[in-house]
Parts: sequence; structure tokens; C-alpha cells
Amino acid sequence: MPHDPDDKRALFQRVVDDILDQIRDGRLNPNDPLPSARKMADLYGVASMTAQRALRELQNRRITYSVAGKGTFVHPDAFDLLRGAVMQEPIADPELRTRVAAYLADQQAITRRFHAARTADDRNAALNDLVQHADAHGQLIDDVIKYHADHGSYAKPPAHMLRDDAPETAEDEPTTEPPTAKRTRRPRKPTT
Repeated sequence: MPHDPDDKRALFQRVVDDILDQIRDGRLNPNDPLPSARKMADLYGVASMTAQRALRELQNRRITYSVAGKGTFVHPDAFDLLRGAVMQEPIADPELRTRVAAYLADQQAITRRFHAARTADDRNAALNDLVQHADAHGQLIDDVIKYHADHGSYAKPPAHMLRDDAPETAEDEPTTEPPTAKRTRRPRKPTT
């Protein structure tokens, strides 16, 4: 992925956005594996730490999940989340639900404007508006995350992808970090 000098996004965000685009347009489907951080770094021409940050961001946003020893995968609900559906449970709070609906309607209008743009300048203006729209509604996103955390309605990785001994709660999702080796002591030789 060539780096556009006019692109003001952080490198990790460019990687995240590219993966989100691949999910939206169907190049990545639910439960498809993502490349490892090392392969992703090579693919995007970024540092390994940048690729790791992108993978963490995707997992924090519940777009991906990881399974110890197997890797990182596209979450089954990722497409719905990107389309604007909010997790599996509807929001019961009418004020929050109204704010989310207004946000999504504005976002959809800007996205339509991007797809209808005939010039690069019009597309760039729409993209800029989309970024500003998301930045301006950071508190709303935090409110939705808090709502779902309080109501326990975050989606979990599918059970068939979890190891038998892995926990099944969202807080204890397995990660791709290798387990730490336990030290064992050698038995002492008896003294005579």
C-alpha cells in the first residue's frame, strides 16, 4: 500500500481502514483469517509495531477476534457492525437510540456523497467530512460502548473457534500472545 503524503491519518489507522474496506466490500468474510502482524507489516510497508497496533484496534472495536495459537479472524458480526447495526441487542435507552440513528443517517449521507463523487477533490472532501463526523461524535461512540458494557451485550467469538480450555467471556477472550513457560525446579540430589 503506497503511502500518500497528503494522507493525514496515522499509519496504523490506514491499515485499519483498509481492512475495514475489505470487510465492507466482501474481500474479507466472517471468520476469515487476517495475516500475522509480521506479514501485515510487509504487506502494508509499515513497522511491525504499527501492524500490531492496527490488529489491537480492530480487536478493540470488535471487528476481529483472536484465538490463541491460531491467529486473528474477522468477527462474524463485523459486517453488521460496520453497516451500523449496534451489537446483538437493541438499545433500550430512547435518547441514546435517537442519537445513534441520527449519527448513522448523517454517516450514510456522507458515504453516498463519496460514492457519487465524480472528481478526486469531491471524494477527498467527502472523506474529510466523514473523518470529521466520526471525530465530532467520539462521545456518542463512548456512550454506546459503555451502554453495551453495562448491559453485557457485546458479541463474543463463535464457540467453535475457541479452544476447549479457553474462557468464553468477552473480558477473558484468548489472545495471540504465547503462554509464558513455567519454571520447574530440578529435584535436589540427596546428600550422603
